[in-house]
Amino acid sequence: MMYPLIGCSVLLIALVIERAVTLRKMNGDGDEVLEEVRRVAPNFAAVSESTKNNGAIGRVLARGIKNAGRPADAIEMAIEQEAAGEMPALDANLPVIKTIVNIAPLLGLLGTIAGMITSFRAASQSGLSNPTQVLGGISEALISTATGITIAIIGFISYNYFANQSKKIVEDMEFYGAELVNVLTDRVS
Repeated sequence: MMYPLIGCSVLLIALVIERAVTLRKMNGDGDEVLEEVRRVAPNFAAVSESTKNNGAIGRVLARGIKNAGRPADAIEMAIEQEAAGEMPALDANLPVIKTIVNIAPLLGLLGTIAGMITSFRAASQSGLSNPTQVLGGISEALISTATGITIAIIGFISYNYFANQSKKIVEDMEFYGAELVNVLTDRVS
């Protein structure tokens, strides 16, 4: 059972790297964009293109800036549509990480049970005249459980970190989107 566990660990490492890179690219600085919008008001066209490079938040705000001359409801709808388009990228591969977290300890236990069955079968055939042989087999079988639990712990920590990062980006998109609507419609200057 160590081969599937090694496969799970390699896949988990690849997904952790992918999530770290993707979420880093998607995270942007909304304060910087809002300051730029306030500075160039009412000529928003110049800001719209430069904000797209500022991650998911920048793309959401760029969509709002693109609709600057429209009523507040239309700007909010455009921002919400863009934010909905960003959501799948934020949560991508998190279900796979969660599956690895759930399955790794079970694979480890399965490996341990298979190893213990083998050890006890050997003991039943040769007797207990050599207990070190049985204990060595049991010790070796427990390695798969330890490996599965270790993979699950690393995956659980990674999953929670990336889920919280994703949630933070969504909250930032909502906050900065509302702030942008306020600035564009002169609700707040």
